[in-house]
Amino acid sequence: MRALHTTLALETGGAGTQAVVVARRPVAERAEPAVTKWELLRNMALFLSAPFVGLLYAILLPFVGLGMLAWFAARAMAESTKVREALHAGGKVVAIAAAPLAGLAYLIALPFIGLGMLAWFAATAMRAAPVK
Repeated sequence: MRALHTTLALETGGAGTQAVVVARRPVAERAEPAVTKWELLRNMALFLSAPFVGLLYAILLPFVGLGMLAWFAARAMAESTKVREALHAGGKVVAIAAAPLAGLAYLIALPFIGLGMLAWFAATAMRAAPVK
């Protein structure tokens, strides 16, 4: 089959000269490097994992689109001074509404935190005391 790849070029000289047909052979082809076992395994793993990667893209595409939409909306709202002022006022309202809940959480958690600190100090004092 390599012999069929020989190309024929028609070279003409100036006016009144005969056309000469010259056969040109292709440049010797380079030997392809041998495929190693690890390259073959890597290609097989990529081939077998491709459907799962495509499925992951198909599943995550709506969420990525919603995230992009939210990002653009947030950037547009951040440029508006009225929206910024409304968010600032809303933040103060939320902080006032959450203050009793934060106080209740402190009221419930602080006795346990105090007991833990007391146990920690007792353990470090017992470790530091010499044994008689």
